[in-house]
Amino acid sequence: MAGSSSAIVVARGVVKAITLAVGGLTTVLCLMSAIGHFTANGWVRVLGAVVLAVLVPAVITDRILPDDDPSRGKGVPTEVFALTWMGFAVVFVVALGGFTRGLLAKEGDRLASSGLSAVGSIAWTLAGVRAPEKATPEPLASASASAPIAARVAPSAAPTASASAPPVVEQPDAAVAAPPQQKKKDPADRTPAELFKALAPAVVSIGIKAQGDTEGGGTGFLVDDKGTLVTNHHVIAPARSLSVKFMNGAVYDDVDVLADDAARDVALLAIDLKKPKSGDPPKVEPVTLGNSDEIQVGERAISIGNPLGLDHTLTDGLVSARRVYDGKNWIQMSVPVSPGNSGGPLFDMKGRVIGVTTAQIGSMFGRAQNLNLAVPVNDVKEHLKKSYPGRHKVGESGGSSHW
Repeated sequence: MAGSSSAIVVARGVVKAITLAVGGLTTVLCLMSAIGHFTANGWVRVLGAVVLAVLVPAVITDRILPDDDPSRGKGVPTEVFALTWMGFAVVFVVALGGFTRGLLAKEGDRLASSGLSAVGSIAWTLAGVRAPEKATPEPLASASASAPIAARVAPSAAPTASASAPPVVEQPDAAVAAPPQQKKKDPADRTPAELFKALAPAVVSIGIKAQGDTEGGGTGFLVDDKGTLVTNHHVIAPARSLSVKFMNGAVYDDVDVLADDAARDVALLAIDLKKPKSGDPPKVEPVTLGNSDEIQVGERAISIGNPLGLDHTLTDGLVSARRVYDGKNWIQMSVPVSPGNSGGPLFDMKGRVIGVTTAQIGSMFGRAQNLNLAVPVNDVKEHLKKSYPGRHKVGESGGSSHW
């Protein structure tokens, strides 16, 4: 009888330990995904989730423990923590799955981009989506080897809102950069002034209104005469409504989302060029998309964007490196990136788009100088289709992709 009782006690202890471990981890991930809806800052998500996960069951425990005889409450704290964590996890993942799967999937994206692929896979599993297959990427021509770049998506503060600020990407502990290659001037290259005059009309400023009437913005660019625009996913992700403004003053507020890829931070929008809300339809030539596989480290590049709301600002720099992380390609550049630049075109000196300005490289202690990232334009080309089954209005759920 005594042996049987001991076995029950041991089994109960094992079940409680498993429940605490599984429920605790799941609860923290769920809370991180919920907090991530409001801020992508890694420290805020982690610390906020841990504090909430510990504080709530601690308060419950304090309320139910007997004051007169503490010995009667032996084992109660761990049971309360186990039941609270597991109960919350079941409600969040199962009962509210229709609302929370997207939050968990995005949390998986953030964790994987930060180098925590194993933990990110757990979040993807809870979301009911398949984790992207890991593949050893082929080295890029002229690419420089690098330590993993951990993407800690934490938008910078902008004067009106942080929704449009470029993500901050943590600087790797060590990166071996290839020395810049000296490239002879090509007669076909144009000056920055010539490029700006020819290309700026195809660059648009994007204004958004998010939850609570928070305002933000970013940049986009016209890629065809049908009204297709390219920008970053993180520019439009929080938008409840969106407007597009061209250099000539034409404003559009009837905007469709054609494609939205959170993993590559790419989004395609569509407007009817003939029907602006205000102003005259722009007489503009779409940009020409280049080949990002052909760019060389050391070649010059320019960007046109709307940093801090300053429309159509020209900046220039060099292609600093080409990097592969987690199976994804990046162009590292010294072209400055500020809040509002996100989603803007990165041009070579022939006027071809080679990338989409996306992120700043930095660390938790601050940002590095002139170390920035762009999504290669070849990744954008993969999203350009003849038709878009997931087409939807801004603010509505549609065919968003995580991979």
